[in-house]
Amino acid sequence: MSTFAISVPVGAWHPFLPHALASLKAQGPGVKVALLDASGDPRVQALGDAEAAWLAYRRHGKDKGQSDAILEGWANVDGDWLGWLNADDILMPGALGRVRSKIADEPGIDLVYGQSTIIDGESAMTGYHFNVERPGPRLLEGCIISQPSCFFKRSTYQSVGGLNPDLHYVMDWELWIRLYKSNAKFAFIDEPMSQVLWGADTKSASLNERRRTELRAIISEHTPEPKQKEIFRAFAIHAIADMIWPRFLKKKALRHLRRVGQRLYGLRADGEIADQASLALAHYFDVDATGVEIELEGAVENVSVEASVAYVEPARSGGLVKLVFDEPLPSGQQVSIKVTKPSDSAMLFFKRAVWKLR
Repeated sequence: MSTFAISVPVGAWHPFLPHALASLKAQGPGVKVALLDASGDPRVQALGDAEAAWLAYRRHGKDKGQSDAILEGWANVDGDWLGWLNADDILMPGALGRVRSKIADEPGIDLVYGQSTIIDGESAMTGYHFNVERPGPRLLEGCIISQPSCFFKRSTYQSVGGLNPDLHYVMDWELWIRLYKSNAKFAFIDEPMSQVLWGADTKSASLNERRRTELRAIISEHTPEPKQKEIFRAFAIHAIADMIWPRFLKKKALRHLRRVGQRLYGLRADGEIADQASLALAHYFDVDATGVEIELEGAVENVSVEASVAYVEPARSGGLVKLVFDEPLPSGQQVSIKVTKPSDSAMLFFKRAVWKLR
């Protein structure tokens, strides 16, 4: 059985950290986790104390940054396959089991990755990670891999020189590129493997000077020259907009850009539902979930909703479809929901799916 060494770097307390650890614990045996805490927050210390018997390694104290912490974890934890999970990211139930199955089905693979859902600060699903694509040369033009859903063989990782500790923002993309250029064998799982928090305050949303410098260096070294100016221009426009545009203009521009994006599971990046959209939700709250409220933009009276667990007839009011489970859903469970709009209805947009708790 393939074994996993997972680093969890913590620079600051995040309310999702208990969920992140719970999602790793729920993956079952063969998963060793290192908690690397540089926050100085007593809540992280208390959580580490509570999970001391289960954690394979932990450190509470300063480090040299996220990359340094990730490397420390892997150096102190055994496992044939590596990955890392940030304090605000969460694995889907059974994610590593699906990775193991892929490894068994395709001998010789070096890296496995899958899809991710996007969640907000209430752990409500708001969409999918629409930048994810299947393996290919597009990786040299942009990061098409969702890091929390990616796992790679330790021996192959070591053969390309490992994670660059000098990078703070794009160390994942830079590592994927080196693995790809080394002819490592990539495999893709077309299922959601993780839940990723996205928001204005998350590290992934930042386009500060250091991140722009790191991006320029990677693009200059690895992106085909004819594409470099185009990609630099896109980053520059994004950076300028981030600095000077009012928030409402940024939201309007982002929605316009997302209208031209791909559909994933029947959902477009701006939330438009084609005919039927499939949603994937999982929760790790310390109380049971009693249902889900689906927030839509458009007429909901004739919208059909189906779930993978037993439920009562959904209630509809305003832009909400309220789904109540027959039985409360405990922590560590996943629910699939299909939202179907009538063929003759106007445009329908998905906004988010919110857990209702006991």
